[in-house]
Amino acid sequence: MVIDRIPVFVKDICESLNKAGFEAYMVGGSIRDIIMDLETSDFDIATNALPDQISSVFPQAKPYGNFGTMLVMAEGAKVEITPYRDDAPGRKPNYTFGGSIFTDLARRDFTINSIAYNPLTNELLDPFGGMEDIKSGIIRCTGSTERIWEDPLRAMRAARFQAQLGFKIESSTLYALKAHAELLDSISKERIRDELIKLITGDYCFDALITLVITGLMNYIIPELMAGMGMMHHNKPMDVLEHNLVACKIVRNTLPLRLAALLHDVGKTETATKTEKGLEFPNHHTKSAIMAKNILQRLRFETTIIKKVVLLIDNHMFYYSPDTPLKNLRKLISKVGWENINDLIDLRVADRIASGFDRAFSSGLKKMISDLEILKKEESDYQIKDLAVSGQDIIDELNMAPGPELGQLLTKLLELVLENPELNTKEQLLEIAKRI
Repeated sequence: MVIDRIPVFVKDICESLNKAGFEAYMVGGSIRDIIMDLETSDFDIATNALPDQISSVFPQAKPYGNFGTMLVMAEGAKVEITPYRDDAPGRKPNYTFGGSIFTDLARRDFTINSIAYNPLTNELLDPFGGMEDIKSGIIRCTGSTERIWEDPLRAMRAARFQAQLGFKIESSTLYALKAHAELLDSISKERIRDELIKLITGDYCFDALITLVITGLMNYIIPELMAGMGMMHHNKPMDVLEHNLVACKIVRNTLPLRLAALLHDVGKTETATKTEKGLEFPNHHTKSAIMAKNILQRLRFETTIIKKVVLLIDNHMFYYSPDTPLKNLRKLISKVGWENINDLIDLRVADRIASGFDRAFSSGLKKMISDLEILKKEESDYQIKDLAVSGQDIIDELNMAPGPELGQLLTKLLELVLENPELNTKEQLLEIAKRI
């Protein structure tokens, strides 16, 4: 079988290994993606050469991760060259090299990743039916469902492939995810975070999130979300958990927005209050923001991501009607920044759609978008730094000392300018400062 789209540099690496007397096969996700005509920039090669032998063929190769992998950079792409292993399957610090390409494939997680291809001879090795599963869109364990729990992160990887490829998880494999879901608790938060990022930014993230929920895996990832299962809104056609998952599916696909949508109402379970209408959730956005911060810190997300997600969640319940004055929008931009205002609108739209509204954009949101164009002409970030007076100006003019009172005064001046930008001249602000 001839597989097109194999990069020349990959063939060259395989040929160099062959000339040195070693086997070389493309394996794993790179050959799967090429078969599926998907873009890939990382390539995996399995060989019977040992790490020092790989280094002798490629002096520029560097150790990469665990399991004897050597990394070669070629035309800006990563090529990982890994020796065959000859030990019991599983992710272990102690391992032995050896075996064959067949034993190497037998160790892999899913059939769609257990295919090998020799780009020099066009030999395709598919001992576990991976090609048929690719054709059928099936995620199935390689050989036995025991493959899942040899490395518990594989349970998340099954859902992640579902999110990225749109495949279905085969019944026995799905059962295996649930049978020992608690083993995911043994995996580091960093590894779970990395899989979650790939999962929620996949084109089919909703199906994958549902898999995490029904198998119980979500209990060991974001258990706070699970508390919303069965908690019905009085004004939405779904419970709190599903509302969060649907919003995540709908929102524009960036990592901060997907995380914000997934967690935007996580605090409803902590604020639920029974009323005559049913359950209501006063100030749930504030509680959701606090909980989201704790969740993302626990999962070791970067501080910049956490700050943006928390900011979006904390402000997603903003009110804007066709009659809302411009000063309100200036205050909102002052709070979230121009760099976040469009993301905040996107989150609100996803929230509306996930709430069952028949219109994505209310008349208020349409007015808000129109008003943003007006405010762009003012060329201001609506921060203290945009005031026509500085702290030093006030110190000099009013003979004030630096300190909290000066900060409070500048904040008051900013509030006045947000209501009326025409006040933003040095003379007027100094006069107002004197009166205050």
